[in-house]
Amino acid sequence: MSLNTRSRKRYVLSSVAIVLSLLLLGAYAYGELKEYAGIDGQSYHAEMHEKGRCRACHGVNEPESYPEDGSCLRCHEFEEIVAATIPETEEDRWQNPHDNLHYGKDVPCVECHGEHTNKAPLCANCHNFDFSDHEY
Repeated sequence: MSLNTRSRKRYVLSSVAIVLSLLLLGAYAYGELKEYAGIDGQSYHAEMHEKGRCRACHGVNEPESYPEDGSCLRCHEFEEIVAATIPETEEDRWQNPHDNLHYGKDVPCVECHGEHTNKAPLCANCHNFDFSDHEY
């Protein structure tokens, strides 16, 4: 087998592995807004809503405001999120929504993500990037 054939096979296998990984991540991470115990929420947080555990994110049982980023980061590892959302091409790296040209890593989670309502990404206010994998 020539080096060129081996390289092509490695490239194809690597590409397939990446695509499968992204599909599995997408199937796990991207929920849908549903009603649980009278509260609208994302399907991947269903347990929180079913048990009425507002305090877990909001710090109080009857919230009147959005949770702090620290609430999200108790369960979600920020550097893993940044790594998972790095665009594939070097020229598009600045488009990472979690580490971008305008704000770096300083955008509050609730600017783009909504637990009880779906939100458009903050970047969509000015840009028309493809946000097909956006998790509300």
